[in-house]
Amino acid sequence: MSLDEIPSWSAPASESIGLLYRELQPIEIYVEDSNSEAFYLELFNRMMVDGQQIKKIVPLHGRDHVLKNCSEYDGESPALFLIDGDLNLLLGEREQGYLNLFQLNAYCIENYLFCCEAARELIVEGSGTVKREDALPDHEWNNYFDPIHPELKQLFIVFAAARKAKPSLKTVSNGLSSIVTQHTRAAGPVIDMGKIIKLKSDISDECIKEVGEQDWNLLIQEITELSKDLRPMDVVSGKDYLLPLLTFFIRSKVTGSTSIPSLMFRLAKYCSLERLENLKNALHEVINGKTFVSH
Repeated sequence: MSLDEIPSWSAPASESIGLLYRELQPIEIYVEDSNSEAFYLELFNRMMVDGQQIKKIVPLHGRDHVLKNCSEYDGESPALFLIDGDLNLLLGEREQGYLNLFQLNAYCIENYLFCCEAARELIVEGSGTVKREDALPDHEWNNYFDPIHPELKQLFIVFAAARKAKPSLKTVSNGLSSIVTQHTRAAGPVIDMGKIIKLKSDISDECIKEVGEQDWNLLIQEITELSKDLRPMDVVSGKDYLLPLLTFFIRSKVTGSTSIPSLMFRLAKYCSLERLENLKNALHEVINGKTFVSH
């Protein structure tokens, strides 16, 4: 049975699940995703202290449902509402004025799993014979991903501009498969710069038809300027691009295959929490009875 076939609660039913666990955990956590509870629990419980544990993550099946539930929440139990940065991150747009709503400073939660330290642990586990210090030197990680990151960021700048120029156009959902080529079965898929150029060109052509070349170029310039201080590993979709790419990388180091959900759970056990420090602070503020307003 695939994850898509696993029965899940409707959004209205999911909203009431928190009530069932209210006495069993110090905080209710509501998220956009569906069928991702295992890795969320692993990740959040690594942030807990003093023996406290999260027992249930409540999936609300979409951003709008999280925002609605957040704006209407009047329970006495502490509650944290979590949404992705999405393409809004590149556009400099944030959800404002919501109580205890935390909007990630990355495209999605999966971006925080994209981590050299975690990948090293998975390679050690997968090998069973390679020592940790030999499994993945930092320079090898950098040599593989550093040339790719700027190209992926530029692609996502085009995606963000397209959302403004022609919202109906397919962008992020093209997925990693649209920009990779597999030259040999043994080598595995690799980023194809030619395909990235073509995808950007095709999207640009469609948007120019919609808004004109001058406005399109201005839009690209504005988003490039807005996002100049943002890192590629934050603005590129972790779920649709970075984690599948990481899967290819790990497969090049150890034999065997793994599904993305399995990879996410294992990465959540080992990924660095440094980039999640703001989320951890918000989590404990709410547990301790404080509130914050999204901005």
